[in-house]
Amino acid sequence: MMNYIASILVGAWSLVKGLRVTIGNMCRRAVTVQYPRQKLEMEERYRGLVDLRREDCIMCLQCAKTCPTGCLSITVKTGEDKKRVLETFTYNMEYCCFCGFCEQVCPKSAIRMSKIYEVTAYDRNRLKIDLLKEGKYDEWANPPTE
Repeated sequence: MMNYIASILVGAWSLVKGLRVTIGNMCRRAVTVQYPRQKLEMEERYRGLVDLRREDCIMCLQCAKTCPTGCLSITVKTGEDKKRVLETFTYNMEYCCFCGFCEQVCPKSAIRMSKIYEVTAYDRNRLKIDLLKEGKYDEWANPPTE
């Protein structure tokens, strides 16, 4: 008889402990985000897609040399006035491992990692991005919510 009462008391005590945790969590603010209608801002150290500030690029090619996967390809030509001109700057997102080495090695901070995290494509050719083109990330930067 004593064991029976003791087991009831132990069960009631464990129920009280569980309810204390449940009630404590009910009083807290929700941390769930109603994605895709609500979106969180990415942290400062988040490394998304590679982006180029064309006016800051000095065409040193360090970003392409440093890239461990070779996802950056740059073509430079010499203009009529003997100055170097950036002809193509292609980023193959398919091979990128988002290490950020290209951003770290750039002496003029022309390369930066964007905060874009919603990247989808049905065609592999869309993953090759011309970084010299304006609006290159428009489809991923502001995707439709509905």
